[in-house]
Amino acid sequence: MRDKRMYVVILSVIVIGFWVLSSYTYALTPKEIYQKVSPGVVFIYASEGSGRGSGGTGSIIREDGLVITNAHIFSRKNSSEPISDIWVFLKPERVTGDTKRDLARRYKATIVAYDAKLDLALLKIVNTDVPLSQVNFGDSQKIVVGDQAYAIGHPEQGGLWSLTTGVISAYRSNYAGVPGKDLFQTEASINRGNSGGPLLDEQGLMIGINSMIARKAEDGLTITDVNFSIKSKVALNWLNRTGYRFAAVETTSSKEVKGPIKEEATRTKDKEPVIADREQQPTKETTRPVKGEQTPAPKSDKGRKKGKILTEKKPYNMDELIAGMQEMEDLMEEMRGTIEEFRKRR
Repeated sequence: MRDKRMYVVILSVIVIGFWVLSSYTYALTPKEIYQKVSPGVVFIYASEGSGRGSGGTGSIIREDGLVITNAHIFSRKNSSEPISDIWVFLKPERVTGDTKRDLARRYKATIVAYDAKLDLALLKIVNTDVPLSQVNFGDSQKIVVGDQAYAIGHPEQGGLWSLTTGVISAYRSNYAGVPGKDLFQTEASINRGNSGGPLLDEQGLMIGINSMIARKAEDGLTITDVNFSIKSKVALNWLNRTGYRFAAVETTSSKEVKGPIKEEATRTKDKEPVIADREQQPTKETTRPVKGEQTPAPKSDKGRKKGKILTEKKPYNMDELIAGMQEMEDLMEEMRGTIEEFRKRR
């Protein structure tokens, strides 16, 4: 009888132990994060014609082809209207380093929402004929300085679908005087071409949208590892205001034990692009302090050098990129003329 009770106690301890362990979400390795998230990350090319354009990164956030990215990728120097000739490239099964092969999965895209002040844009991939992977939002309010962070994107002079790692370095609130434009500073390396790509936590959830870098101080001194990402909470608030209902995925970690994982993404009807007016009242969102952590008094951005927009025009060797695209069987006929024009001018 005594042995039986001992057996029941041991079995109960084992069951409770497994239940407790299953309640925690453990950090994924960089390899696991890349394998999980990278299929939902896209390369974006916005063409102004005549061989001119800009490249960037985006994240598929809904299986029907909604992509979140930066607004500045589509900006024009002499016009308030964004670039409308947009192509999205899906990740190949295996990135080879051969531009022709890696950019073979090409689709047209349109802008459905755009906010220059927040530097956010929402695209819709047109007529997709393949299943799409999506990148889920994480809760940026739970992220603290020192947490691990990962970025996936297409840095200038680097490889397509590159993975970089680092930590969260600091917070910035109401950046450049825009209420609710709250940022993470991270040492995860991002460069021109990473614009609009995801900043990820240890579960592979998107906690930020990579947006800006600082590389030179006012006195010309070189700056390194100062990179900025728009917090996912800012993006979620913006999406919800434009009629696209999303929520952060609830996770359980060794830091905090909560209920089961939840995700909300309410399908909305296709609509005309939502272009934010320059005088439009921005979001009222503020950053909640993390429990147990002292939040320093906000500092004014007045007199500070602002971060540099990641993606300038022609962030890649466009001659090489478009030449590779020209060999693709489905390249548009009209692009052949613009490529030839571009080559002659060079």
